[in-house]
Amino acid sequence: MLNFQRKQDRSAAVGSAFREIVESLASDNKTQQMAAAILMRRFFDGNSEQGAGRTPYASEAVAVIAGLLREAETDQIQKVLADGLRYAPSLSRADLQGCNLTRAFLGYREGDKKVVDLTHADLFEADLTGASLRGVNASGAVFYRAALVNAVLANGILTGADFREARLAGATFDGARLTGAQFLGASDVPANVSCLLDSNGKVVSEEPV
Repeated sequence: MLNFQRKQDRSAAVGSAFREIVESLASDNKTQQMAAAILMRRFFDGNSEQGAGRTPYASEAVAVIAGLLREAETDQIQKVLADGLRYAPSLSRADLQGCNLTRAFLGYREGDKKVVDLTHADLFEADLTGASLRGVNASGAVFYRAALVNAVLANGILTGADFREARLAGATFDGARLTGAQFLGASDVPANVSCLLDSNGKVVSEEPV
């Protein structure tokens, strides 16, 4: 009974902390907003007091960040929120439609224990200008009509991804796996990708770019 009571108290404390941080994100005070944007990452960490051993608010945190990024101007707070998504346990099937992910770092870097999981995520009309998705697993992800100008997708697993009508000027796909990916109607498709497309704008090669 005592353990149950403690779990209830801990769960209530985490819920209260989540509400307070969300309220701070809505503040007019930029310093308070920035602090809250950074603190949101704690809900992705099972070892933090907000994670409470199992990240009970992780999906809610992703949803809140995505909602804010749909309205966010490109600035430091927007970047901190966007960068924070890479700490989520998973972004598989996440609804990131229309999000401002400009300059977001969601890619793999040496020392990471896991790659960002964007499998089947929906990034319809998202702005990923200058973003890094290096080494991510975005198999089956939707980038339909997304802005990927100068984005880095090198070494990513992008099999079956949908890049139809995406803007790809300056995007890099070196080493990426693109089997089954669709590029019909995409603009400025890099030469090392366009040479892999069939008449329907689909990658049929099983070799990395």
